[in-house]
Amino acid sequence: MMDSDCLSLLPAVCLVLADPKQSPPDDTSLEKLLDWFKELHSHSNGQVLLQHQPCVLEFISSICTSKTTDPAILSFTLKLTGLLAATMQGFHLLEKGGLVVCVFKREAWCVCDLWEDASVRSGWLQGLLNMLNHQQALDFICGNGLIKLILQLQNDKSLFVSCLANQLLVHILNFLTSSNMTNVSDAVGSSESSLRPDWVSVSSEITNAVVEALSSEDHPQVLQGLRLLSLVLSQCGEPIRSTLWKDVLEPLKVLVNRQSESLTQTLITVLQAAVRTPLLSQSEYKVEELLEAMLGDGNRKECFQCAALIVKLEKCPDVLKRKATNIILLPLQCVSTQPQAEKEINVVLKEQLSQKALCISLLMQSLSSAFTHLIGCCKVQRCGLDTLGALSVYEENMDLRKDIFGVLLDYLRSSDSHATVIKKTFQAIKRWIVVCSPFPDLLQFVSHGNSGFTEALHTSGMVSVLLSSLADAEGYVRASAVAAVGEAVTASFHQTALVSNSNLLEEALVQMMTVLSEDTEGFPRRAVVKAFTSWLKGSHPVTALDSSLSSVLLLGGNDFDWEVKMHTLELAEVLMEKTLTCCPYAIQNFGSSKEKHFMQALSRLKDFGLLDLLLNSLFDCDRPVCEKACALLVKLRTITAETVDLDHSAFVLNVCGNRWGNEVQKRYFNKQQAKASVCVTNLVTGSGEGTDCDLYCIKDIGLPKILQILDLDDMQRMLTLSSDHVVNSPRSLMEDILSAAQQSEENIVDCY
Repeated sequence: MMDSDCLSLLPAVCLVLADPKQSPPDDTSLEKLLDWFKELHSHSNGQVLLQHQPCVLEFISSICTSKTTDPAILSFTLKLTGLLAATMQGFHLLEKGGLVVCVFKREAWCVCDLWEDASVRSGWLQGLLNMLNHQQALDFICGNGLIKLILQLQNDKSLFVSCLANQLLVHILNFLTSSNMTNVSDAVGSSESSLRPDWVSVSSEITNAVVEALSSEDHPQVLQGLRLLSLVLSQCGEPIRSTLWKDVLEPLKVLVNRQSESLTQTLITVLQAAVRTPLLSQSEYKVEELLEAMLGDGNRKECFQCAALIVKLEKCPDVLKRKATNIILLPLQCVSTQPQAEKEINVVLKEQLSQKALCISLLMQSLSSAFTHLIGCCKVQRCGLDTLGALSVYEENMDLRKDIFGVLLDYLRSSDSHATVIKKTFQAIKRWIVVCSPFPDLLQFVSHGNSGFTEALHTSGMVSVLLSSLADAEGYVRASAVAAVGEAVTASFHQTALVSNSNLLEEALVQMMTVLSEDTEGFPRRAVVKAFTSWLKGSHPVTALDSSLSSVLLLGGNDFDWEVKMHTLELAEVLMEKTLTCCPYAIQNFGSSKEKHFMQALSRLKDFGLLDLLLNSLFDCDRPVCEKACALLVKLRTITAETVDLDHSAFVLNVCGNRWGNEVQKRYFNKQQAKASVCVTNLVTGSGEGTDCDLYCIKDIGLPKILQILDLDDMQRMLTLSSDHVVNSPRSLMEDILSAAQQSEENIVDCY
């Protein structure tokens, strides 16, 4: 927000920007200046800035009447004027001075050649977009014949300009039918009769332009017409949507039946927008007919895109969906056909199979046994593995789990499997493990008994392969293996009858700690900490983790990868909540007092090294780590205050020999410098009264006192500020603009 100091600099900044002898600031600086104008203007409701800062009006006027204006400054002025005119009060003040016409009527400009610059055209469009926020702005656009120019810019050679023109046209159409303008309902086929006559003519002008574009022989014009049509379908309401669709239906049929490859993707985008509207359910709009025409005879590769769209529709005639499904499944014939039939289908499938990435996931859902035909192409294998993983959500596929594990195991054991394929395999394994594990939200598996899953997991040899993969040469393979092992361990927590579970956890802990302490890549180390967090979050107590938690917190907190440190703090948060509130980490001693119980829980956190982790992380070199640690300490302080009444000397911590201790002593010293003389006097006179200055001489400080010294609320406030909050301000930007102008003048003097 601009303060009074910034506003005092505004007149000088406006003079610099209006001076044609000065080089304009860079685009980023101008955009930031616009952002701050917008914020200031919104707070003043569009009136205070223009009334109390006449320099702004003078600046706009001088730019429009200048014969030597820089294109960048004119573009800035167009956008700024639109922002200032976005409220009715601001619009009236600008209109009173004749500035709205002066800015947005090209004929009023002193230098018409500037229109040839794309930045000026985009600035003009953006200015109108900024302004179009009330009825007066719409009346101005419609009454001054600007619609025709906007339609011309729809076919501009600059893609950015043409996109802006389409956005503005859609915004205009939306504004015509917005609820504050009319009482039109959103029902399909609503009438335009409730619109004002001049607005009806505007909507007709835009609609006719779209029809003309779609009927054109000029390919770029057809594309722009289709793009505008898709935007209207997805962003506009009734009656504009259905009215436009009726008008374009005939030329749209022609384009679909022409089967032009260069238009296919854009036509698909239009149909995607149409099927998401009520038009699909009304037979007179013939959306289904267009979809079927796009499918054709299934001999073109473009049909797959349309078929993929159709099979995903919730409401679609069975005949059309079956036809689309048959097209999607055609490649299956290629991998399962008899040799004598290959000649009949290869011509058809040659192009269709080029769309593997699109169709393979749907194909694999229909027949997972096709995997045997797909070995050797890693792209297809990865798509297929994604599909196998997706199959885990369907309960009817549970009987196939042994077969699926067999396929996954083949991939892991194959020496020819690409590293990316192995990674995908681990991800698929993880998804099956998650679904098959009887978590609280999947109790249906428990009721039917799920020992078959864990038995399949162990007897298939999958576990040993997963554990051995923790030492794979590829870092992301090791990370995927860690995640899969983590889920396997979680699954085994629920199958306590199997003797192998304890061995699995023990071996997993040993290898994962090795990864955390020795792995040179960040991905595997992050995965280890996340696995511990997942285990700790589980509903089943896992006391076997206790011996490793301290090491995980220590290693993770000192890791050089900031994401590992963040995941470690997330683990600390779960541990803190479990210890203070839940069993078994909470101390369940119901015979003791509430305060004693809480102190025992704090001692347990201290023994885990959690308090050292939080306090050290508070002064980490990475800002997100500091923010997270500060938030957790605030949370701990709140829980402590709500639970027990601890004085400042309670729960003592040693402050010597660690990072946070030195910082605490330094901060306390800085706050107490004013009392230093009192401390010296007390020491000389031998006063027996204790003072806070004794803190310099002792090793131990109570936790409440430490949190008070740190002033967590102030630290949290400072951490939430962006790193450039001091220099990246309106005042700083304005000073930079003025300083650059002054240096430019000095350089001119030096030249002379």
